[in-house]
Amino acid sequence: MANGRLDHSLYCRIVLLVVAGALAACGQSGGLGNMFQPGQIVGGGTKQMTDVQPVAGFLPDTSLLRPGGSGQAALFYRNPTANFASYNKVMLDPVMIWAPPDSQLNTVPPAQRQAVADSFYSDLYNALKKRCQMASSPSPGTMRMRFALVDAKIPNAAVNTVATYTPYASTAYGVASLAFNNGVGYFAGTATGEGYATDATDGALLWEAVDKRGGTTAVAENTLNTWLDVDHAFQAWSDQVAARMQELGACRR
Repeated sequence: MANGRLDHSLYCRIVLLVVAGALAACGQSGGLGNMFQPGQIVGGGTKQMTDVQPVAGFLPDTSLLRPGGSGQAALFYRNPTANFASYNKVMLDPVMIWAPPDSQLNTVPPAQRQAVADSFYSDLYNALKKRCQMASSPSPGTMRMRFALVDAKIPNAAVNTVATYTPYASTAYGVASLAFNNGVGYFAGTATGEGYATDATDGALLWEAVDKRGGTTAVAENTLNTWLDVDHAFQAWSDQVAARMQELGACRR
């Protein structure tokens, strides 16, 4: 294993072994239809991962974080005294790249990192504006949100292409993901994000969160876009943040 990844020969061995097992299972049970839920083999979805810790320096107070519940981030804090119903506007700051020294993001060219930050911001803004009034300056009733991409693992495009166009690759990929990697694809990318919100006028902390997502089946969708899983994580986070605001009683127009 090099740099925390399986080498190419081991990938091949895993795929071949799992294909053999999958074909044997087909022969015994008549198919794999009962083994998977829709979207696990063909899709491009992402799965929440719980092996995550906050990166120092971005969130206001990481000591407040606790494991999140259903529908929440992996680590989450909500101010128990905050009156979320009093917030009907959101001020969204530009997304930051806040990567620790060992992050793969540090090897990405600056222009590409900027494009990734802009993409995350666009997804967040577009999701929030469907439910909230967007503000450009602090005012009463405004929640100020800040987000950062703190880590990302970008998959090897060559490995993805080989896996996708090999016979039975999507079946083998799905089986291998479930059997050996807790449903997160071996050939997938991962993204870790952090975010928090304050009262735009007095700076009181309202909530903060850390979440990590990994691609489940991106090799079956578009192997030439090595950022595809990261893009999907942005979309999932954006939709969840917007929905969560209304669940908390904020942004009721």
